[in-house]
Amino acid sequence: MATQPSILTAGLFTRVEQVRRAIFRLGLVLALTTLAAYPFARHLLHVVKQPLGAALVMYTPLEGLLGYIKVSMAAGFLLTSPLLLYEVKRLLQHVCRLPPPLALGGTIAAGGLFLAGVSFCYGAILPVTLGFLLSFGGENITAGISVSRYLSLTLGLSAACGAVFELPLVVLILHRLGLLSIAFLTENRRYAILFATIAAAIVTPTPDAFTMSMLLVPMLALYEISILLLRLIERREARQVR
Repeated sequence: MATQPSILTAGLFTRVEQVRRAIFRLGLVLALTTLAAYPFARHLLHVVKQPLGAALVMYTPLEGLLGYIKVSMAAGFLLTSPLLLYEVKRLLQHVCRLPPPLALGGTIAAGGLFLAGVSFCYGAILPVTLGFLLSFGGENITAGISVSRYLSLTLGLSAACGAVFELPLVVLILHRLGLLSIAFLTENRRYAILFATIAAAIVTPTPDAFTMSMLLVPMLALYEISILLLRLIERREARQVR
């Protein structure tokens, strides 16, 4: 007797419905948090432009309004992130069958790593990158940085750094699922360097090599930290077995 294709099983449709509802909840909460953050957009923009150390310029009448909307959406995303991490935790528990302690700890770790990446970008990468790029102007060129271009650079680079800092957690989850091993990571280190270089070139908003290297170096460091973390975990598990 013919069997029903697994792709048409009720379990799959249940998962799809759960994802659809989760996306709807996240979209609704993001819209509400963005509206709640908009009254503070002027202060948020003041904080975001601190690494630049200069005033921003509007080149179109709508650029100021769109800038306020962008920083409000960024703040709304940060306020929505706990719900986003909670939904991801539920998905991992049901789809990947992760144990509750790992899923809960991963949720907390994911939030902390993302904030660490954004903070690292804001405190270290942005000031150095902006100072380096603006130094080429000298006395001949006066910097007139538009609101939209500046926010695209800073918010995009901050989000990229936040995502990159999730690498140790992603590696740990894949290792727990049996999809990744220390031997695989060490043997394919050269390919990881190549992939990280390509990813840094794609993710960074500006095409210069300096900005790319500011993101590439933390990516490679986190890759090595991930290997070290897995070694420590395996040694601890080996001691517990003994």
